[in-house]
Order: sequence, then C-alpha cells, then structure tokens
Amino acid sequence: MSAARGVAVAAFLAMLHSGFSAREYLRYSKSIGRQDPTLPIEIVLECLISLVIMTVAVVVGVGKLRPVSYEAEMKRYSIDGIYSRPSFQVFNHRGRFLRPIADHPAMAEQAVKNKAAS
Repeated sequence: MSAARGVAVAAFLAMLHSGFSAREYLRYSKSIGRQDPTLPIEIVLECLISLVIMTVAVVVGVGKLRPVSYEAEMKRYSIDGIYSRPSFQVFNHRGRFLRPIADHPAMAEQAVKNKAAS
C-alpha cells in the first residue's frame, strides 16, 4: 500500500469521525433542549481539513495517466474485434430461399439427400 493511499484512507477515516461527531453533537443538543442547529467549529474544520488532505492524497497517488485520444485507444483493437457483433450473426435466415438451389452446391447436395431419403 503506497503512502498516498494510506494518507487517503486516514483522511477518509477522519472525515467519517467528523460525521459521527456531528451526529453525536446534534443528538446531544436535541436531548438537552437546545435549538441551535450550528455545529462547533472543531467539527467543521476537521471535516474540511480531512477533505483537503484526502483530495491531495488521491491526486498525488493516482499514478501515471494514460492518453485519452481515439488513436491511442484504437491501437489496442483490431478491426475484427471492433466490428464483431455476434447478435447480428444469424445463420438460419431466409437467404437460402431467395437463390435457386443450383447456385449453392451444398444446398444442391442437401436437396438430393433429402429427396433420396423420402
């Protein structure tokens, strides 16, 4: 685990702690009958500082960025992989009825076998 990831996790835990502290403070103020909904400055500062630290840690620890250009992305694929659409590959279609059997040697052999079998 890199140092930036560790700092980001620690900042995230600090942010969770500030959220828990805010919830406990509001619960406590409601139980004593105080109607002031503002949070103490310590809780707000803890949340904001942990947000800034977590943001910096994530940005620093992201690693090397890859190019986002179309050419760089298309270098990884072949044309067969891009235009391969298995859902459009239908092998049992009406095309065999549109052309005469004599045009298709395999169909002519199948027709001869069917006639011989019946």
